Amino acid sequence: MDERQRWNARYAGRVGLVMGEPNPFLQEHLALLPRRHALELAMGQGHEAIFLAQRGFLVTGVDISEIAVARALQMARRAGVSIDAQVMDLRTAALPSETYDVVICFYYLQRDLFPHIVRTLKPGGMVIYETSTKEQARYGHPTNPAYLLEPNELLKAFKPLRIRLYRDLIVAGPKAVASVIGEKNRRRSRGKNSSSFALLRMLE
Repeated sequence: MDERQRWNARYAGRVGLVMGEPNPFLQEHLALLPRRHALELAMGQGHEAIFLAQRGFLVTGVDISEIAVARALQMARRAGVSIDAQVMDLRTAALPSETYDVVICFYYLQRDLFPHIVRTLKPGGMVIYETSTKEQARYGHPTNPAYLLEPNELLKAFKPLRIRLYRDLIVAGPKAVASVIGEKNRRRSRGKNSSSFALLRMLE
């Protein structure tokens, strides 16, 4: 069974459509995020995507499971919002450059995706990312090291960004998590630099 079949089977086994609580870290730090175009990676049934759409974001959400995407669209309609939900295998798909103002990802770890997340952010855009660390093996699923962060791994992964917030701790559950919010540097305006240079020449 490949990854798509595995996740389809998992979502197919869920009875009914129940809107779950969005990630607490996202809720706590929503005010930091620019309220424009957001991308949720590995969105599952879209709880966070719908949460953002309800608060004025234009939201695209992607997931490998067709069943998860269909459920996300159904729940969005029930909530009275619109999201762009797409079936996407992040292991093979390419994210477009400088397209999104916000990228969010929760409890999905694909290490080679980190630089693509940075690239797909617009200047001034922000990423909010949280997933399990190696300490999680003490508390239960997941225990596979391939899906668990090394100490400070998330911090290093987003080193090209301005780190606005980072934490590595045990939260209610208990769950061992690392969370980061990073901001992509804005481009400097050439016009402003030229004007400043011209003014300096005049003062000499």
